[in-house]
Amino acid sequence: MNASDTRTAILDTAVELASVRGLEELSIGGLASTVKMSKSGLFAHFGSKQELQLATVAEAWEIFESEVLLEPTFGRQDVLAGLLERWLSFYEREVFAGGCFFVLSAVELANRQDAVSKALVDAIDRQLAALEAAVRSAIESGELPARKDPGQTAFALHSVLINADSLFQVRHDRAVFDDARATIGELLAEPPRPRRSTSTVP
Repeated sequence: MNASDTRTAILDTAVELASVRGLEELSIGGLASTVKMSKSGLFAHFGSKQELQLATVAEAWEIFESEVLLEPTFGRQDVLAGLLERWLSFYEREVFAGGCFFVLSAVELANRQDAVSKALVDAIDRQLAALEAAVRSAIESGELPARKDPGQTAFALHSVLINADSLFQVRHDRAVFDDARATIGELLAEPPRPRRSTSTVP
């Protein structure tokens, strides 16, 4: 295994550990013990705890991006529907064992205001931007009614996705994803138009 493959294998383990125990608990010493390497050997790949944490956030994003955001659509019109289903499946399959890595870690480190907390906030912003872009595409293709506000709709969808994953972590009941799908369906549905009054004013 070359140095690049070794680093990737280490980071895969780091993401798994951080998603369960928290990013702040991730240290070179603890990770070295888990992957059965010496601290000096691991230090050769990551010069500090912060560098390790930043690399772990970047690796977690690459995993999320490849699983959820970069799935080819092959010209389909249901870009938004496909994205949302991949996103729910990502949580349902527990790709990150401890749940949504970015939101959980960002809340954990919210008061640090350092490069790691910024990287986590940036990742969440990119999630929201991806959702908003998909909503805009859905409006342009007619998948969604033009009256939908892309930014607000993206925010609402993100809230449903994150809440579904959080409830799954608490309940360990996959029915929460069915509830999430139903809620998303209602959220994206064309709102009923008000009926015209047939009464006449004397």
